[in-house]
Amino acid sequence: MPSPMGLLEDRELSARQRLEECREEAERATAALAEAERACERAVIAKEEFAAALAEARAEDDPPPDGGVRTAGAAPGTIVPEWRPGLGPTVLAADYQRIIGALEAAAREGGGPLNCRQIAGRLEWETSAAGVERVRAKARRMAERGWLAKKADGRFSAVARPGGGS
Repeated sequence: MPSPMGLLEDRELSARQRLEECREEAERATAALAEAERACERAVIAKEEFAAALAEARAEDDPPPDGGVRTAGAAPGTIVPEWRPGLGPTVLAADYQRIIGALEAAAREGGGPLNCRQIAGRLEWETSAAGVERVRAKARRMAERGWLAKKADGRFSAVARPGGGS
């Protein structure tokens, strides 16, 4: 019969071996986590650099829609500036202007707010899931910045502005 001290020493040895295995596993996981964080940081930096370069290119290539004078708040590269009095839809990119036009036409026809699939259909854009998501992203961005109204059920409508303009 083995001695109690021998049994305890065997248990301690097993525990130490398991502890070492766990430490090695934790080190591998830590290294993998660090690499994933670096990859994520590189992707974020690349996206930011690309967006900045794109904004600079747009600012150089496209004259401001108001004839050369940039409207305050509509900084170069800003596709959807915050709406404020006196700012018309002409400061927006063409796709955004078309979305407002479709929603205004629906309101004139008595159709009320539209969902994103209906907006895409009216504009004769792709109505696949990806196409509808592109419309949703644009409409949501415009609603967040005061150009559209978003209903609780996810439908959008043009915002009635004093003086009849958007």
